[in-house]
Amino acid sequence: MTPGREGIEGTMDEQNVIDIDMKGAPACGRCFMLVARYAPQVVASSGTYHRECFEAWYFGRYRKRPRLIAGAHGDRHRFQVRETEDLAA
Repeated sequence: MTPGREGIEGTMDEQNVIDIDMKGAPACGRCFMLVARYAPQVVASSGTYHRECFEAWYFGRYRKRPRLIAGAHGDRHRFQVRETEDLAA
């Protein structure tokens, strides 16, 4: 403990907490953390994933990077997986 700083450690933690409403935010199907609204994310038939989580899983399974379709209508952060017949190729 630093002299002159008694009691500050507990209050610093409380001051740095930001209350963000994540109501309705999906959990990543891979790491189970909430996917932030504007974080790069992949929407697949099995759920929503962080892009990094999905790419790591896909590369580990198929030994190549996934082909993702960029989002449309203002959803630049949202990607979709190509059709299942493309996955097997």
